[in-house]
Amino acid sequence: MRNLFNHWTTKAALLLGISIASTGIACAQAAVTAAREAELSPFVMTTMLRPDWGSSNNTGFIFGADYTNFRRSFLTLQPSLEVRMVDANGVNVKETSFLGGFKLETTIHGIHPYATLLGGQGYINFNHPIGNYTGDDSFIYSLGGGVEFNVLPVWKVRADFTQQHWNLDPAVLTPMSFSVGLSYTIGLHNRGLAY
Repeated sequence: MRNLFNHWTTKAALLLGISIASTGIACAQAAVTAAREAELSPFVMTTMLRPDWGSSNNTGFIFGADYTNFRRSFLTLQPSLEVRMVDANGVNVKETSFLGGFKLETTIHGIHPYATLLGGQGYINFNHPIGNYTGDDSFIYSLGGGVEFNVLPVWKVRADFTQQHWNLDPAVLTPMSFSVGLSYTIGLHNRGLAY
């Protein structure tokens, strides 16, 4: 079952990458880019996480921010820096991670598909310890993607999927999460902030 799911995940990530790379920038993106040099987009999401430890899913939240400099783009992709904190608790374990890395996004008629590559530190606490083994930590990396939809000029609805890779020698965990939430855009100009 896991091999089937990993195979599906790989195909989905490949298709998302192809669709992002093959799209053009919409007129709305060109107008937004001309109006500001950079933007900061804080976001918050609720998440359902499959921790890859035990049979139950965890629920929790994600909050973070994206920083985009519009003077740095190539072809149809707009790169950003992203930081996020994930906290999800369940019946068997609690997983917390602090991640940072890159996001590539494009715009198609007010829809913003994106892909992320993040790395950082993860912490796992066991609700039912195995002897003295009550928790662990690991450097982790995360591959993911999602889409944002414009709802108001500064508000977007965001849906996000990620798969993390934890190396808890000798165990390797691959938690997956699906999250939905909101992001808020703060335009940055030479003279300060603009909303």
